[in-house]
Amino acid sequence: MALQGSLAGFGIAEILQLAGVQQKTGILHVECPDGNAARILMSGGRVMACERDGGARPVQLGQHLVGAGVVTREQLARALKAQKGSERRVGEELVEAGALTGELLTHFVLLQLRERLGEVFAWRQGNWRFEGKPRGFVPVTGPALSAEAALMDGMRMVEEWPLIRARINNHDVIYRVVKQPEEVESEADALERILDDAFSEFSLDDDDAAGPGGLGAHERQVLALIDGSRTVHALVDQSRLGEFETCKALLTLLNGGYIEPVKVKRARLQPGQRTSPIALAGRIAVNLLVLGAIVAGFVFLPGARGDLESNATEVAREARHRLRSNRIVAVTSALEAYRLEHGLYPPTLQDLLGGGFIAPSLLAASEGLDYVSTGSDFDLR
Repeated sequence: MALQGSLAGFGIAEILQLAGVQQKTGILHVECPDGNAARILMSGGRVMACERDGGARPVQLGQHLVGAGVVTREQLARALKAQKGSERRVGEELVEAGALTGELLTHFVLLQLRERLGEVFAWRQGNWRFEGKPRGFVPVTGPALSAEAALMDGMRMVEEWPLIRARINNHDVIYRVVKQPEEVESEADALERILDDAFSEFSLDDDDAAGPGGLGAHERQVLALIDGSRTVHALVDQSRLGEFETCKALLTLLNGGYIEPVKVKRARLQPGQRTSPIALAGRIAVNLLVLGAIVAGFVFLPGARGDLESNATEVAREARHRLRSNRIVAVTSALEAYRLEHGLYPPTLQDLLGGGFIAPSLLAASEGLDYVSTGSDFDLR
């Protein structure tokens, strides 16, 4: 009989803890009302893999490796082709071909596993079901996480992601460096480093020891990649730290005044989202036909000219109303992010610029808005 229950009464953390203590082997199925679903494969209480269904399509391991510059697209294509005739996974094919070391493969496999588990930990509604060694089940081999490590990682992401996303919420933003960490260690930094060293045996991440300016290894690694041209997407790929750790490092750098946003680069569409040339030509043809019909009606139907002018005025009025509403929504989001960090709403809208809560161009476009703040509340219209 399979163990099963509701996430509302028994969350992912409790399930993994129980499976780890009892050294369970099998598949943990998790399904949410919004269509998200996951299968967490376990062997002897250790988490071996996390497969996702529904929602946004998860980035595959090969894409991570190419984005990080570890392998080329050509090497990945050859590995995928060789994989079709064998039972090995694409990472193993890349190692066999000499395009990737076993250590790097382990790093990226565990990184992907942590990130996917972190997403599942955030689910609060749905049902779960644990199948112990179902028919045809073949235990996954390779890098794995202990249930305790998966539990600690997942809980940390659930707690810290909301604070991070309050400011690092657009992966098309480009940052630039405005100052470097002090090379000369201050007394406060020295004391912090001594305390960190004294308690380092309790640290979960030995690679993130504090350095110049009190920045950890992750912050220094991300700071070295910021050049005024890389988007957050590119930083996530090339830092090899994963989305969570990269965005956390960016938040620390932003709060410390080391970086500032310079612009937003238009997102590139994924292959499945791109419009084919044929579809694009069809859209252009339809638009030209519609435009031709409007012009013909305007020229040849005298009575329609007045209606058209009246409709144009109404459309312009509606467009101005929608634009103003969108600006209010954008400014309100920035105000909430400011309050989340400072505890109070800012005295003026100009205060949003100091912490990078809103783009200067967007604030300039919102000059006509009236804003009054009492600290604990505000009025915007």
